[in-house]
Amino acid sequence: FGIFLASMTQDFVPVHMGSAGNLCLGGEIGRGVGGQIYSSGATGVIEATANLSSMPTPTGPVSVVAGQTWNFQAWSRDAVGGTPTSNFTNGVQVMFQ
Repeated sequence: FGIFLASMTQDFVPVHMGSAGNLCLGGEIGRGVGGQIYSSGATGVIEATANLSSMPTPTGPVSVVAGQTWNFQAWSRDAVGGTPTSNFTNGVQVMFQ
């Protein structure tokens, strides 16, 4: 299971909250891009479609404006050596025009 995160700010937080990966987002981080928690099922893949008129932020959804750069990352459940933890994907930066 995983969710997609969004922020206009990049950062680098190693092993965030004890996860197996690094958080690449900073500032105000919105949770739930695409509006749900995703299950990879047997494929091991999750994907979401971002609603550009309702991008999540901690204070509520906002519209993406041309010229803005947003950063995205997925946060998912994981296990290392049989021990439950979480992990992050690589971050992706998108400039909207």
